[in-house]
Amino acid sequence: MFKSKSLTLAIAVSLTQLASAQDDATIHSIDEVVVTGVRMDSPLELSTNPKAPRQPLPAADGADYLKTIPGFSVMRKGGSNGDAVLRGMAGSRISMLVDGEMILGGCSGRMDPPTAYILPEAFDSIKVVKGPQSVQHGPGNSAGVVLFERDMSRPEKSGWTGNASALGGSWGRHDEVIDATYSSPKLTIRGIATNASQDNFEDGDGTEIHSRFDRWTTQASIAWTPDNTTRLEFSTAASDGEAAYSDRGVDGSKFKRENYNLKFNKRNLTDHIESLDAQIYYNYVDHVMDNYSLRELMPAARPVAMNPDRETSGGKISVKIKPSPALNLLLGLDAQGNDHSNRNTMNQSMMPYEQLPRVKDAEFEQRGVFAELTYDLNQKQSLIAGARLDEWTFTDSRDRVSLSMMATAANPSAGQSRDESLSSGFLRYERVLDWKGANFFAGIGHSERFPDYWELVAKETENSVSAFDIESEKTTQIDVGLIYSDGRLSGSASVFYNEIDDFLMIESGYKKPGMMGMSRTTSIVRNIDARSWGMEVDGQFAINDNWRTSLTLASVRGANDTDQRTLAQLPPLETRIGLHYDDQKWSAGLLYRNIAEQNRVDIGRGNIAGQDFGPTASANILSFNGGWRASDKLLVTAGVDNLFDVTYAEHISRAGAAIPGFDQIARMNEPGRTLWFKAQFSI
Repeated sequence: MFKSKSLTLAIAVSLTQLASAQDDATIHSIDEVVVTGVRMDSPLELSTNPKAPRQPLPAADGADYLKTIPGFSVMRKGGSNGDAVLRGMAGSRISMLVDGEMILGGCSGRMDPPTAYILPEAFDSIKVVKGPQSVQHGPGNSAGVVLFERDMSRPEKSGWTGNASALGGSWGRHDEVIDATYSSPKLTIRGIATNASQDNFEDGDGTEIHSRFDRWTTQASIAWTPDNTTRLEFSTAASDGEAAYSDRGVDGSKFKRENYNLKFNKRNLTDHIESLDAQIYYNYVDHVMDNYSLRELMPAARPVAMNPDRETSGGKISVKIKPSPALNLLLGLDAQGNDHSNRNTMNQSMMPYEQLPRVKDAEFEQRGVFAELTYDLNQKQSLIAGARLDEWTFTDSRDRVSLSMMATAANPSAGQSRDESLSSGFLRYERVLDWKGANFFAGIGHSERFPDYWELVAKETENSVSAFDIESEKTTQIDVGLIYSDGRLSGSASVFYNEIDDFLMIESGYKKPGMMGMSRTTSIVRNIDARSWGMEVDGQFAINDNWRTSLTLASVRGANDTDQRTLAQLPPLETRIGLHYDDQKWSAGLLYRNIAEQNRVDIGRGNIAGQDFGPTASANILSFNGGWRASDKLLVTAGVDNLFDVTYAEHISRAGAAIPGFDQIARMNEPGRTLWFKAQFSI
């Protein structure tokens, strides 16, 4: 592999020369040859094509792909596997669903958030629903939900379709994707394989960051479509990888995932029943973190390893009903359960973790019922509403609680189970305005979120070593916005305000009494009352047939009302301005990104993904890209991110740790000047 600022060039390899009506759709469906931002298409919903090249260059995981969407930020820990943050909210406040199924990581320190197991280019679309404005995608989702989806349409012709892509870039970066499908009207077989790898990157000052990663995934599916109204699909996936981290004393040497998914869809059952959907799935993640696979051991240190895993299984059934031309109703049931276990060794050489038994520490079960309706008041006005009820059961399986690497204590909630009923709902009004091309929306939503593993099991409370009794979180939010699209000008603007009762806040560096009168430092979870508010703006103006400009803006602020402080871990104001040229054969673009300074901090407090540790300075970053449509089947793009080699960090990124062979860094800086090249070929 090439290191530093060398450019690794790679070209796509064609599969076979087969014609397909899908060719043009694959290339020409990309509104922007290089995606630098994503526009809101309908109230609080937006979608993007993950196969399109984008700037800045993503790290081939789900979180990094989301950072081009206004309102999203990424908490950097290394070169990959960052935590996605939407409107300042992280963790299980954002659900990540893959083809409708839930993925949950295993690491108590969030080394493997759900997006660590998602390679976006293996999907056909990514859809985002912001705020508590939907109840059909599972419980919680107070900040929103992200749907990674594959095409489910029935083929009209028999034959092969597919695409392949290859990417090369600075720091030895290379990605390869092959996606091939054989289909007939009654049977579709699809296979996808991806690979992504990168060496350690350097920041703008030339400081090498411990950040290399290597990851791969495979996915296969077979679908039976005997007629235009029936589809039965089985799919399976497997993936693995490794990633170096600069924010902690261990790296991720294993991110193994296996998945099985069975879906059934039947449409047009009767004049009033539009469709029936059913799904069952199983996900297993097996994660290893250690201090010896991807780094040198510190002097006198022992090789330690931790091997958490999690099994998640679930299902969903829903039916769409149309009682009248003006009314659409969706009714459904869903359920999921997950078991988490762990095994650790303090000396891999003497006692390998592979030879130790797994010990279950937590078990979660959820069962929910939901309903959503859309009622057209007239041709210009609609009401959309939804409600759901969830029954939760949590069992604390720990006999003892870890206080440090060397100390444990008896678990006061050992073997206890906790049952809770939580409700959520929303109401939204939408209106097509007399102003041509304009749509107005206003909604209110309420979401009740059960504490997740990282809050219930991985943390303590002020008064106990167990967080078993911590309260569930309740969010009530108002969303108001306008979408406009008419000729040369298009865009949207939205604002939100919420009040969060029993907000689950993580506080690090908390002092608790220890042995022999000595205090110990730990991380606790607390319930507080909080608020947050903000706005997102996106817009495009076509100067002429070939030139256009774009603008996105995102801002969020918050308050911890209990402690009379600012709410921690909120990203600063961010503005992106773009200038784009495209004549359907050649394209070019400039992207200017301004990140404001962030001085509103609450040191040591935040969420399960990270806590504030200081203010950050502003930054201005300029990037450039260009593209060439060589044919309907071949698209070539290239770019330079951070053209002027600026040294900067995202405010919510993690602090650096001491790593042998690397300079100590105060904060996880972003990559310096990065060159990249991508080729995509369709058949």
